[in-house]
Amino acid sequence: MWEIIQSAWGIVYYVATDGEPRYLLIKRHALSGKIERVAPKGKIQTGEDIQQTALREVSEETGIPINQMKIKQKVGVTQLRNTEHQKGQMDKDVTYFLIQYFGNPNIVKIENIEWYIGVYKRATLNEVLGLIYYQDIRELIRKCHTLIQENQKISDIKQNFIDQLA
Repeated sequence: MWEIIQSAWGIVYYVATDGEPRYLLIKRHALSGKIERVAPKGKIQTGEDIQQTALREVSEETGIPINQMKIKQKVGVTQLRNTEHQKGQMDKDVTYFLIQYFGNPNIVKIENIEWYIGVYKRATLNEVLGLIYYQDIRELIRKCHTLIQENQKISDIKQNFIDQLA
């Protein structure tokens, strides 16, 4: 039996001045040699829980300080199995987290590591859907976008209630 690697992805967003969420995507060279856009991700390290992994990986791969991010919720888990035993492919369980970034998107940078070549800092939902190759990841980001919009509506309702009490 092959070892199953535990991995975490951070679907990172911030709220732009127009009130709409923007997503941070990393641009990299895929194993195929093509350029793809992905969310920050990585393997769990000894002593970490999966949420710590998500925050650490986002921080390492984008330069965002951990104290400027908050995990909003776990949004999915997938199992990736190398049934054809292809070289370089591993069995993985990937946990996806929606992470809100509260800092300045202009400080986000990509180090020249892991075939990364840049970052798209201000992707709208439609841009993300056009940039992400994998259908399952596009669906996950749609789900995240809906969650963000629902949370914004709840926050607006709470604020209106507080304003009426004042």
